[in-house]
Amino acid sequence: MLKVPLLIICALVVVLVAATIFKQHQRKILWSAAILLFVGTLLLVGIGIIDPVGETHPNLPALTGIIMALVSAAAMACTAEKLYARNKGKQEEQLAQSPFYKRISTKAEGVVLPERLDTELARKVFARAIDAGFMEENGAHYKWKLSKALLAYMCGRIYCGDRPTYTNIEDRYYWTFGSSGFFPDAELSALFEQSELGQSRQNRKDLTVPQKSHKIDKLFE
Repeated sequence: MLKVPLLIICALVVVLVAATIFKQHQRKILWSAAILLFVGTLLLVGIGIIDPVGETHPNLPALTGIIMALVSAAAMACTAEKLYARNKGKQEEQLAQSPFYKRISTKAEGVVLPERLDTELARKVFARAIDAGFMEENGAHYKWKLSKALLAYMCGRIYCGDRPTYTNIEDRYYWTFGSSGFFPDAELSALFEQSELGQSRQNRKDLTVPQKSHKIDKLFE
């Protein structure tokens, strides 16, 4: 039964490594592992695979494994929430300290694009998106009504030269990044009151375009 604690330790190591590598999905990874470990432990005890009570005395290795599993599950859940709260706090702090955010938030007469975002193409596409009902002015900000992936796609096309590339072999369009590698994430996040737009764009690099991307493409015609 000493194998049980060892298996738990190995599983924890694998989960921590995965959470470290895939930082954008840390909360989901840790919560999934915590629930799986908690439910799995109770299930194994319930069906008798792990027996904490021996014939004449408690099965100490089994009890140790059960306690380790439950404590580890609780620890992963707490860690997931702490990391999420810390990351969210950092993002809000960065946005609050951004001079572009302060400039936008102090304007009461409507949306004013910061210098870095104020381009002829941006003004044209934003106006068309408003006319199409994809977004609207909300005080000093824009309110986006479609998916975050489509917002990142539109902004990538505006500021980085991203484009849809068709392949005959698979009969589908792929999201191809443009020559400009700079994506004004902080300014756009403040303008649309969204978070992780840059990460949303990065996650789709060289993958298929998001659903309904043709609606965004029409804004550039």
